[in-house]
Amino acid sequence: MILIVDDDQAIRLSIGLMLRQAGFEYEAVSDEDSAMSAVRRDDLELVILDMNLTCTTTGRQGIDMLRKIRILAPRVPVILLSAWGTVPLAVEGMGYGAVDFVTKPWANRDFMAKIRKALAAAEKAAMADTVDTLDNTERQAIAKALRQSDGNLSEAAQLLGITRQSLYRRMEKLGIK
Repeated sequence: MILIVDDDQAIRLSIGLMLRQAGFEYEAVSDEDSAMSAVRRDDLELVILDMNLTCTTTGRQGIDMLRKIRILAPRVPVILLSAWGTVPLAVEGMGYGAVDFVTKPWANRDFMAKIRKALAAAEKAAMADTVDTLDNTERQAIAKALRQSDGNLSEAAQLLGITRQSLYRRMEKLGIK
């Protein structure tokens, strides 16, 4: 689910229509409280966040919300949206973890490309987190055997089905002390 956070109903409807036509599910909210409630959901894939939810044009409210989102949902990509976009504001947002910055008005094709790119990068990162490397698997097996044998290398090697010398070499290679 993609979360749209913007105080302007026309913007929420426009982005929602664009997402629906592309086959995405979305939820659109107009205030910070509703946004923070939605951020806590498990099915959140992306946040499109307006930088100004009130009559101000500084972008501070968006930056503050971005910082809260990064705490509550650190792996969820956030695309910032502003009619008052400036380079310093975009740089600050990226520094706090936004993946992109879109200025109003936008070109649907470009905006959708940024959305797809952010979703693909998040999916790739999630896949990398679930794939365990051979070294990590071996390190975990050795650590488990060492715990079970109370640190006795001979017993740990026997549990792993290898020689004590092989265990010692693998521990050295993996940086286990």
